[in-house]
Amino acid sequence: MRKTSIAALCAVSILPCTAFSAENFPLSYTAVGVEASYIDAGNSRNKSAVQDNLSNFYQGGLNLTHQFNPNWGLFGQVGYAEPETRNGNLDTDLMQYSLGGRVHPAKFRLAGWRPFGGLGYSYTDIDVDAGGGKNEDSIYLEGGFQRMVAPRFMVEAGVRARTELEDGYIDGQYFAGIHYLFNRKFPTAPKPVVVATRQPAVVPPPVDSDGDGVIDQLDKCPNTPMGALVDSQGCPKELTKEIRETLYVEFELDKTEVRPQFFPEIEKLAVVLKQYPNSTILLEGHTDSTGSASYNQKLSQSRADAVMKVLINEFGIAKQRITTSGMGESQPIATNETAEGRAQNRRVEAIVSGEYSEIIKK
Repeated sequence: MRKTSIAALCAVSILPCTAFSAENFPLSYTAVGVEASYIDAGNSRNKSAVQDNLSNFYQGGLNLTHQFNPNWGLFGQVGYAEPETRNGNLDTDLMQYSLGGRVHPAKFRLAGWRPFGGLGYSYTDIDVDAGGGKNEDSIYLEGGFQRMVAPRFMVEAGVRARTELEDGYIDGQYFAGIHYLFNRKFPTAPKPVVVATRQPAVVPPPVDSDGDGVIDQLDKCPNTPMGALVDSQGCPKELTKEIRETLYVEFELDKTEVRPQFFPEIEKLAVVLKQYPNSTILLEGHTDSTGSASYNQKLSQSRADAVMKVLINEFGIAKQRITTSGMGESQPIATNETAEGRAQNRRVEAIVSGEYSEIIKK
């Protein structure tokens, strides 16, 4: 029991070290973790029994969790403890295997903590060092809270009530643990909404074949594009127009890698650059307020350079057409007091500029 107690206390001591600001939960994930718990052991009806009457004890566990979606998950655990019997204070070895389901509210949070409840089955193998042993089947109910403390780390704490099916006694279990997440899936970035303006219909006069407002007898430029402004001789007027296209790329905390979900938007920007070969692009990197200003300055420059590499390596844009600049934490677009706001501030913005001539339309 001494070894299990030390392991449990070490696992619980991890939790204060993970008291960072809350992160968003992925839509789905798989996680492995460690758990420490304290068991308030119940008593068998047979007070003379040895294996069924254990003193309260500490237990360590290895957990495997799979979250299918924001509401439902599967939980498995292998637990080990070394309790003593109430009768005779005999040492025992206890192995426990648990499997159950968990339910989570999709959006409800309590100061960044997500509640959960669960129901499952446990199989327990108890071996007494002096000889003898027993296997137990039980069901359990659990409830607790979880919190993301880093992009891949989650802590949880709660309580379980485990009912032994043969004798009906109940064990209370108070637990805390930490989990490492992988196979994470997040919501896809929303696509920008393009609002198309509708041009009023042009009703051409009967003798104006191309509809430019100049009758055919005076029109020196027949077949003028519909809607173009023309001079008195029916020829289109031209103007010089500036190109401005904006790109928004969001980054994970303290990361400079461009996530694949933003590649389609970068590709659209590359198409514009290829359509207007005289245009140039400015990439501005930004960070949230986490870390020092000097570090964020370098981090923002690295993010801008990362987007530049995608434009060059993936879409064939010439390097001399691209300028990068690190803006650090100086230009937030959202509050740095929440995880959502900080995520929006970790970004690269791009502006394509240049000039080209086009026909003026009505």
